Amino acid sequence: MRIEAEDSFWLEKAVCCSAERQYYETLSRRKTSLPGPAPLKTPACAPTIAAPNIAAPSKKAKKKNKTMAEKEPPNKLLYMNPLTMEANFFLETLNSVNQKANPPQLDPHLAKLLERIMVGIETYMDRNPTYVLPQEKAAPGEGVVFVQPRELQTIKRTFNCSACSNRIVGTSIAKAVAHLSEQHPNPNPNNQPVQPQPAPLSKQEKKQAPAKARQQMAVRLPKKAKAMIVGEITNVFKDKYPIADKLKVIPEYDIIEQALCNLLSPGFPKQPLRVYKFGSRITGIGSRSSDLDVFVDIGNTFHTFEHRASNTTITKLRAMRKFFCGSDDWRIINVIEQARVPIIKTCHLPTGIECDICLNSLGFCNTNLLKYIFESQPLTQYMCIYVKNWLERCKLTEQISTYSITLMVIYFLQLQHLLPPIALLQIDESVNQGVLVGPWVVNFAQKSPSELGLQQVVVTVPVVKGYLRSFFLYYARFDYEHFLVCPYFGQAGAEIQSIENILPTRYSAYVLENPDCLLQLRKPMVVQDPIQLNHNVTKAVTKYGLQTFVDYCQQTAELLEEPSTNWRQRST
Repeated sequence: MRIEAEDSFWLEKAVCCSAERQYYETLSRRKTSLPGPAPLKTPACAPTIAAPNIAAPSKKAKKKNKTMAEKEPPNKLLYMNPLTMEANFFLETLNSVNQKANPPQLDPHLAKLLERIMVGIETYMDRNPTYVLPQEKAAPGEGVVFVQPRELQTIKRTFNCSACSNRIVGTSIAKAVAHLSEQHPNPNPNNQPVQPQPAPLSKQEKKQAPAKARQQMAVRLPKKAKAMIVGEITNVFKDKYPIADKLKVIPEYDIIEQALCNLLSPGFPKQPLRVYKFGSRITGIGSRSSDLDVFVDIGNTFHTFEHRASNTTITKLRAMRKFFCGSDDWRIINVIEQARVPIIKTCHLPTGIECDICLNSLGFCNTNLLKYIFESQPLTQYMCIYVKNWLERCKLTEQISTYSITLMVIYFLQLQHLLPPIALLQIDESVNQGVLVGPWVVNFAQKSPSELGLQQVVVTVPVVKGYLRSFFLYYARFDYEHFLVCPYFGQAGAEIQSIENILPTRYSAYVLENPDCLLQLRKPMVVQDPIQLNHNVTKAVTKYGLQTFVDYCQQTAELLEEPSTNWRQRST
């Protein structure tokens, strides 16, 4: 846009408003430039500030500053208020109406609009708007410079009608009004194909539209996951299994356990303290990047169950945090108090192992169950190592945890009659000497597969690959809307609508006293914890997350059916 010289500003106008008059009066009085390019509030002269004595910059600094100055744009503010252009358009239309010989006409709609315009002007003026004045003695290329008002004549509006296939109907208000008053004459002069306008969506349909769009999108398996699937499965276990098996027992765990006892015991001198390790590292499916889960029992709370952490538990967690913050051997990563099981995420600096510290014993009990299953049927461990890495490469770990996918592997193998239902292992224990955490039985009979009448599969690469293909195919076709994954019963056809009627009495008694602690069945995906029977471990999975998981399972099953070759060649 062209910028006029300051001396020619609005000279052609016959009558000046108060803003213009003030501008000319101030322009003749001002002798110094106003500071900065910002809009100016008063015409007063800026005070002169003496520059402090500063050492002369070096040659390199001068050269650098010169280069930066050349790259920076000039500090110039080209000013024109948007209301100026809108007011100009309005005045043009108003003048054209007044110039007509016929007397002007007024309708109720126009009367209301003109009234609203006057009220809007009064409201704007009541806010005491500040007059913006130019800087006549600013440095070259700097200051506030007004756009010449005659330039407004070069801006023209073009009106188009969206109901007539975006047809241009003119450049003046009169032509646009005539087009509407004549009810869109000749709406398609060029015989362009007219697309039918879709019916307006309701509020509920607008909310559901993004979810439907995501469902219709073709979700492709990530490249890293595809590379693992089509590659040699032997390489996966060659790299992962020895590390996972070794991480079950390493000397660093004893060091961490002793360090925790030494750190926390002084803070709870009158309460017994014991440390329990659990999680993927202990079960034998972890990796070097996996954290170590730790349950700290302070005051014999092993048998205490809390569906949500109590104030006492939160208070203990905060007290523990102070000791971690004051230690040179520990570094706090995060403290998550609002989770179902609050944790302190920290790192033991001498060993470099990250730890999740909690005050809930059920994680330790779940780990004991998984260790027994992996030892009695090693096929389970191999499959869990594979699907855990698959889950990470598919970037699904935010919704489906390692524990959740492990339970799905267990349930699948139960249906193949390779693992027993958890309820079968707890029949004798619950009657005789069941160990309880709240209402939940956490111990079980550790019987061998032969005692349970089950076959122990000899693990080979073709066998593992065959079961993995069947696993992904099974969950790609699973009816998540009507059935749940239930390792507790370990049988097919566990219907969501009737599962609560067949659960043991300890579940019914607990939810009767705590109606807010029901098993969350109204979720897109339901995988029941086999020990804490009122916990759906996949309650965080969304509909889109479930659809993505199903699509990935289907594509993985198809890839596993083909012989292992170079995946780049197979994708062509």
